[in-house]
Amino acid sequence: MNINKVNMVFYLFIICLFALFLVSTVSANDEVVNNDFSNGTSYSVTSDLSNDEIQTMINGASNGDTFEFKSKKYDNISLIIDKQLKIVSNKNSTVNVDTSLTKQAKDLGISNTFGFYFTQNSSGSILSGFNIIAANADYAVILDKSSNTVVEDNTISKAVNNVLVKNASNVQINKNYIHDAVNNSLQVQDINNILIFNNTIAFNGRSGIETSNMFDSIIAWNEVYHNAFNGISMYNKSSHNNVTYNHVYENTNGIYLNAQSYGDTFLYNTLEYNRLDPDSELGGFETGNGFLFGEDFETSKKQLPDISYNALIHNENFQAKNNPSKEQFKLGPNYFDSNDGEHTFICPMLLAKILKMDFTSVSNGIGVQIYEDGQPVNDFAFFDQKISVDGKEYTVEIQNGKGVIETDSSQGHVVEVKHGEKVPDYRKENVEKYTPSSDENQGSDSGSSGNEKGSDSGSGASSGSGSNSGSSNSTSGSNDGKQGTSSSGNSNSKANSSSTSVVSNNRGQVVANYGTNSSDVLSESESQTGEEQQSQGQENAAESGSVDSGQSSSPGDSQQEGRSYELDSVSKKANPLQDNSVIIVLGIVFLVGIFIYGYRSKNEFE
Repeated sequence: MNINKVNMVFYLFIICLFALFLVSTVSANDEVVNNDFSNGTSYSVTSDLSNDEIQTMINGASNGDTFEFKSKKYDNISLIIDKQLKIVSNKNSTVNVDTSLTKQAKDLGISNTFGFYFTQNSSGSILSGFNIIAANADYAVILDKSSNTVVEDNTISKAVNNVLVKNASNVQINKNYIHDAVNNSLQVQDINNILIFNNTIAFNGRSGIETSNMFDSIIAWNEVYHNAFNGISMYNKSSHNNVTYNHVYENTNGIYLNAQSYGDTFLYNTLEYNRLDPDSELGGFETGNGFLFGEDFETSKKQLPDISYNALIHNENFQAKNNPSKEQFKLGPNYFDSNDGEHTFICPMLLAKILKMDFTSVSNGIGVQIYEDGQPVNDFAFFDQKISVDGKEYTVEIQNGKGVIETDSSQGHVVEVKHGEKVPDYRKENVEKYTPSSDENQGSDSGSSGNEKGSDSGSGASSGSGSNSGSSNSTSGSNDGKQGTSSSGNSNSKANSSSTSVVSNNRGQVVANYGTNSSDVLSESESQTGEEQQSQGQENAAESGSVDSGQSSSPGDSQQEGRSYELDSVSKKANPLQDNSVIIVLGIVFLVGIFIYGYRSKNEFE
């Protein structure tokens, strides 16, 4: 071999190795979120300043500076944030958004009206503490290529679309009340590693959350309700996202997955009371579902979405429904508001393992437990279950698969429960008095106790069957077992908590059940053509088996009735470059091989 060729191989190896080092460095640096504003200049913003004057202050500021809005109300606001700034109001300042574009916005080629526009140069900024009213504006807040930016503790309302996040990564949308948009409340487009956590999103003209091309992200512990379209709509591509512990109710559909979905997980969500809408653009038969797969849904057998340990209950059409043009496939184990497969109302085009609810005597009353194959489920959605004990109705909060009705445990009780609404499944069971076992651990049982409430309503339409398994690492806390309240927090949020184990000497032995297609139930809804109906006499879709279990981080939840919650920890997910670390290592090994070959060839030449 020519010595020049040997040297060329050596130099090429050094250059490639250096390039890989730079890639790894950029990948790591992209993970760093520097939101430290302690060393910056602080600016005081009062309502006697015009929008142009505030914009001039922002243009003259430096990265790391803070703008504190100190007045109660600001009118005609439309601000461009082009550097890393902390924009905060400690008085919940009301900002009324301007419906016209400023000269600076036009010069930047911005065509939509807005309240706050964060550019690529604003990465790492914080927007916190505002009541942003964007009546007649296109958007209240836009994050355009603004990575590592945090939007938290705001009330945002009345825009055509309230919040838009696009072409960014590592964004956090936390603890906001986003509501009353003309269309969608939160739009997410072309994004990696967004955390949408602990928000209340409601009363919007279309979807609460709408995603398009979202990857490696978390949507967790949000309250999403009373939206005229879907609670959560997912379009185009969706890969390795975790949708966990959300409470999605009273929308047209709960979660609408109409995307190419690979490796997504949907764990521990409560999807309930989603309603039929005969005038929906989807067609009436495609509404009223807890979970709906759209006609553009695609996946692969090796990366099926993991839909497990959710409570899909009281939805007016199906608890879960597949698109009729798609092949039948398996969901994971979920609770479908019944122990009887004839009353679970799952689309015949889906197979689903049915988790069961049973009752036991415990030291402080009656324990309620969700079971899978006779074993207690410990990581599960939070939901309320109405139960009658000796003729008195209780509402029991089920947390991580268990709850407690506090009553006299020294005597037996008659427990009655009605599963489902459209074709109810009535159960009556005798629970014996509590008898401690000799090896029982000391200490009191805890969980949720019942309190008398009125009942809600909902309905279903058909059922299917199948099986799957899934798992998750769940954060946990404690519950005091009194009136279903958590041990800490406030009336607007819910504790990330779980009850202690229900202890019983006579736990019911529950065998997993697989549903059937309810052949005697006709759907009361129609599609836009008015011709689609649920068929009668479908063959049994029951099937046992399992699918690879999914994994998810599980930060916090909220519920309608003011339970407290908090984020214990959210693990930082790797960005796409870091996810290719195996490829990088293989590349380095390959280049090392080339170097060794070149070195040996050089020795032979010499």
